[in-house]
Amino acid sequence: MKQFLYLIAILIFLFSLSNCIQNIADCPIDTMTLKTECESQKKENQENQSLYLGIVAIASSSSGTLSGKALDFYQILETYRRNGSYTFSNGTTRTFLNVSQCSGSTSPHPALNLAAQKHNDNMVRFNFFSHTGQDGSTPSSRVRAEGLNVGAGENIAAGVASAEGTFDQWWNSSGHRENMENCNYTHVGIGYTARESVNINASYSHYWTNVFATIR
Repeated sequence: MKQFLYLIAILIFLFSLSNCIQNIADCPIDTMTLKTECESQKKENQENQSLYLGIVAIASSSSGTLSGKALDFYQILETYRRNGSYTFSNGTTRTFLNVSQCSGSTSPHPALNLAAQKHNDNMVRFNFFSHTGQDGSTPSSRVRAEGLNVGAGENIAAGVASAEGTFDQWWNSSGHRENMENCNYTHVGIGYTARESVNINASYSHYWTNVFATIR
């Protein structure tokens, strides 16, 4: 494990170094040969940066723990399910359709987090948007692949940067809202991916996946 972390640290250092080298000077405009070679090198540097960022992103999500925007979303969802409502930073409040709430907490689960994050990353990597994976997988089969023999519900979204904005996007869609308000689900997994970390050519800048399951 320590060797793996050392590798990640080295990759981050190389990424930073390539940024410094790239920004030393713009490509020359007086000599076409030098300009062509410089632009080719810049393109290679950009591809290397995407590779480094992709490896770092995979490493950060491989433990199945939540952080960053995924954690932000979990906190919003947990508050909504526990209280039956959530008030955004702008003062807008969203409430349960049946004006109720879930008893107890909805816990994040490492296997569900991994299933959500891996599907999210794959949607960015292969530039598609679907509940069906490129390999034909389904939400339930992806959860089973992480060692949980349970069925699963799934929400996916793309294009919105913030956790609050994505929550509101799902809240305004009946099927997605039903998943978020289904108190039979005891656990949730959350994935968030910025396209810069995996594939800068993906169609959307931000991708989100929630996976819900009942684990007794």
